[in-house]
Amino acid sequence: MNVEKMLLEVSAISKKYEMINKMTGGYFNIFDIACISTDEVKICRIIYELINPKGSHYQGDKYLKLFVKYVLGIDDNFSDEDYKNIRVFKEYKIEDDRRIDLVIESNNIFIPIEVKIKAEDQDRQCYDYYKRAQNSKVYYLSLNGKKPSEKSAKGLSKIIDEYGNIEGYTEVEQISFGNHILLWLEKCVEYQETIKIASIREILLQLMSIIRRLTNQSEGGIEMETVSIISNSSESIKSAIEIANCLNKAKIVMLEKVLSELEKRVDVIANMKGFNKENSYYYYKNDKGLTKSFYNYQKTTYPGINYYCSKINDDIDLWYRIEIKDTIFAGFCAFDKRINKEIVVDDSLKEQIQKRFLKLNINPGGWWINYEYLPNGNENDNPNFKNHNEAYYNLYDSLKFESFINNSANIIEGMIDEQL
Repeated sequence: MNVEKMLLEVSAISKKYEMINKMTGGYFNIFDIACISTDEVKICRIIYELINPKGSHYQGDKYLKLFVKYVLGIDDNFSDEDYKNIRVFKEYKIEDDRRIDLVIESNNIFIPIEVKIKAEDQDRQCYDYYKRAQNSKVYYLSLNGKKPSEKSAKGLSKIIDEYGNIEGYTEVEQISFGNHILLWLEKCVEYQETIKIASIREILLQLMSIIRRLTNQSEGGIEMETVSIISNSSESIKSAIEIANCLNKAKIVMLEKVLSELEKRVDVIANMKGFNKENSYYYYKNDKGLTKSFYNYQKTTYPGINYYCSKINDDIDLWYRIEIKDTIFAGFCAFDKRINKEIVVDDSLKEQIQKRFLKLNINPGGWWINYEYLPNGNENDNPNFKNHNEAYYNLYDSLKFESFINNSANIIEGMIDEQL
């Protein structure tokens, strides 16, 4: 089977399941509608409610026992007496105002669980959590089972592979949404009482659907039919491998196309305002190296475009920046020339900005003074270049791509006109 024929067959399968989802309500997902699918705090609260024996599901410790077995993998360590005395916490407060996302505590057991979907690691985060652990490792839950950063695990024992790379840390157990949490939810759905309770069952199924999408997994039916086509013959598998080898290159082409088209449009706006393109700092400039390597890692390379707007003070500049993390957004940020990097907008800097730029909306987050999701400020319409939502797929339609660029340029022009 040649590549073109395979693409047509897979496309037909995709369209079939798209129609099925439309007819059966498969696209109606409360996690998408409420924009909480990547909100770590809210996802933690859902997990907490399920594993809490006193949770509103009224299933006692059944979901907790399944969690201990299929996510933590330590069910042999728990006795009936342990389960009788078990307590579950969310946002458990420790020293220096740190908060552990989830904690399971019982007789001589204290299990800290750190959840990472989009947020960055904090300094010595895993190290501090391990100091509080009792007869347990720190469980580090990410989308695909990545290891914590070196700054988070500083002070812990490194596991080094044969090539000298850090594989992980002795005191940390890496777990994932795509494997462990998905398996746990499947077991929860299979539990006989869950089958009888439609409200719980449907929420679990919707959460599973979101996790599959975030971890780039297909739903069962479409996956089985696609695998059947790929494994049908030697020519089919050869064609599939050819497609796989070209996939990231095709996605990079789109990444660069989006940045290039936005740059052309925003250059015109910047010239009218007297802004200068800022391309002096490698990490922050629109460099092809950052786009070429974007899909090589789980974390982002932060490709972006910068414009120098004005001085905040003698040492700190005001920039307007377009950035792709996993989604794409644009806004004003602060850059410190003394250290050649971004600077956190603290209360002191916020006060300086307020005095100098009277119209600038100040809603700081890290070095960002404010930002908007492109193309219209609505996160649901915001393309995700890592996890490939519907807004991302729409970029491959020429008319929808043009609409995305036009709307993005309009929102950028509006932000600049209204605030400077």
